[in-house]
Amino acid sequence: MNSAQLFQRAWIISDGKVGDLVQCNGVAQALGIEAELKIISPTKPWVWMMPYGPVPPSDKISNLQSPICQPLPDLVISSGWRTLAYVREIKKQQQQKVFTVYLKYPRNSADFLDLIWVPTHDDISGQRIISSIASPHRFSPDILATEFSQIPQYLANLPRPLIGVLLGGDSKDYHFSDDDCTRLAKSLRALSDTGAGLAITPSRRSPAKLKAAIEQQLSGADYYWWDELAPNAAPNPYGFLLAQSDAFVVTADSANMVGEACVTGKSVYVFKPSGGSKKFDRLLEKFSSHGATRPLPEQIEQHVPWSYEPLYAAGDIAAQINKRALKQFGN
Repeated sequence: MNSAQLFQRAWIISDGKVGDLVQCNGVAQALGIEAELKIISPTKPWVWMMPYGPVPPSDKISNLQSPICQPLPDLVISSGWRTLAYVREIKKQQQQKVFTVYLKYPRNSADFLDLIWVPTHDDISGQRIISSIASPHRFSPDILATEFSQIPQYLANLPRPLIGVLLGGDSKDYHFSDDDCTRLAKSLRALSDTGAGLAITPSRRSPAKLKAAIEQQLSGADYYWWDELAPNAAPNPYGFLLAQSDAFVVTADSANMVGEACVTGKSVYVFKPSGGSKKFDRLLEKFSSHGATRPLPEQIEQHVPWSYEPLYAAGDIAAQINKRALKQFGN
C-alpha cells in the first residue's frame, strides 16, 4: 500500500517559519502526497501557555473559522513548538484515525505524537523517535535528475569539474570576519587555478565584504556569480547547482545547505568562519564521519573527488511513516 492509499487527507501545520516549512514540505513530497498547509497564529494569552496549554477557543475544531476545523486529516506533519497544541487537539478527536508526525524534538510530554524525527547530533532516542544526520528538504533524487537534464547555458559554459559554492553568512553561531572572507576567497581562487569552474550562489545573509573579497580574488577567473539584484537576473540556480556540480564548497553556518549538498553523494568541502557551537561541531562531525565532508584547504593543487552514500532524510522519514502508519491503521 502506497502513501496515497494510506492517507486520503494530509495536513502540514506550521506557524509559517520558512525552515520548518522546508522540512515539512520535503517529507510530504517524499511521500508523494499533496498536503494542505494550515498556518496557525495563536493569540495572547493562549500562546503564552503553549505548548502545554490548549488552543485558543477560536481555533477549536468545532469552530468553522478554525484553521483545524472539520473534515480532519488522517496524516499531520508539523514542526515548531506552537503547533503542538493543535496536533494534540486533532489527536484527541481522531485517536487512531490520524497519524501524527513532528519534526525536531518537542522537549515536552508528547504522547499524542506517533513519530518524531530529530537530527542525529541531538543524541536523543526512543521508541517513537527516528533520526538522521541531514535534515529533510525538497531536493529528492527525482528532482535532481530533472535539474540535471536541463543545464542552463551559464553553467554549461563553465569548465569542469564544476564546483558549486553555497554561501551563507553571519548567524547566531558564526560570523564572517575580514580574515574569514579573505581565507575563503583565496581557497576559491586556488580551486579555480586547478582548472575548475566555480558557480557561486550567496544567501541573503552573505555579507557584502565576502562578495567583495571573492570578486577581488577571482579577477580574471572563469566563474559565475548569481546576483538576484542584477537587472534581468536569472532565477536562483540553487537546484541546478546541486544537480550539475561535481563537488561543493559550503559554509558551515548553514546546516541545511551542508545537508542539501550531501544528498548528491559528491564531494563537499566545508568552510568554517569564526565562531561556532558545540551543536554545530557535533553536526559537522557526523557529516565528516559519514565520509561526506572535508575541511576546505587553503591551498589546493588538485581536486581529488570522493563519494559516499547520499543522505536523503526526507525519503527515510517517509518510509518510516508508511511502515508505522500501516501498522497503526491495521491494514
